[in-house]
Amino acid sequence: MFNPGEKVVCINADFSMYPNIWDVFKQLPKQDEIYTVRERQYVQGMGYRILLEEIHNPPVYVDLVKGMVEPAFAATRFARLSDPLAIKETTAVEEEIAV
Repeated sequence: MFNPGEKVVCINADFSMYPNIWDVFKQLPKQDEIYTVRERQYVQGMGYRILLEEIHNPPVYVDLVKGMVEPAFAATRFARLSDPLAIKETTAVEEEIAV
C-alpha cells in the first residue's frame, strides 16, 4: 500500500461511471500524471483511499463518519511510480480496449 510522500502515477482516470462526480470532487487526477501521496485512509467496505498533495477538494459530509471529510481516491486508480510492470500492464489493456 502507498505511504505518504510516495510518488504514484494515475493508471485509471475514467470516472464516467459516476455522472454526479462533480458534485463531490472539484479536481480529479489525470491519466498518466504523477502525484504525491498526502494521506492514506482505510474505509470499511471500500478499501484503501488516498489523498494527493497536488489535488485538494473541499470537505463533504459523509454519513459513514457522521462528519465532513475531504473525498479521497481509490488507491486502485494508482500505481507506484517505481512499478513499471503495473504501469505497462494497464497501458496494454487500455490499448487493447481502444482497438
